[in-house]
Amino acid sequence: MLEEAKGLGIKAVWLQPGTFDDKVWKYATENFESVVGGDGGRGGEGWCVLVDGDRAAKAAGRDVKL
Repeated sequence: MLEEAKGLGIKAVWLQPGTFDDKVWKYATENFESVVGGDGGRGGEGWCVLVDGDRAAKAAGRDVKL
């Protein structure tokens, strides 16, 4: 899916907890301008788009409309 996103010109991706391993993380960080994932966020599991989405977008200088 990340290869397809790259091919479409997508510049940023969000890797939800439990959806990636070290190989996927390496590919994402080498091929996209911005990657959210890994340790951090409000919960103990890592960055969750539902819990941390607004905060991460604001930190990246983006406004998210849901």
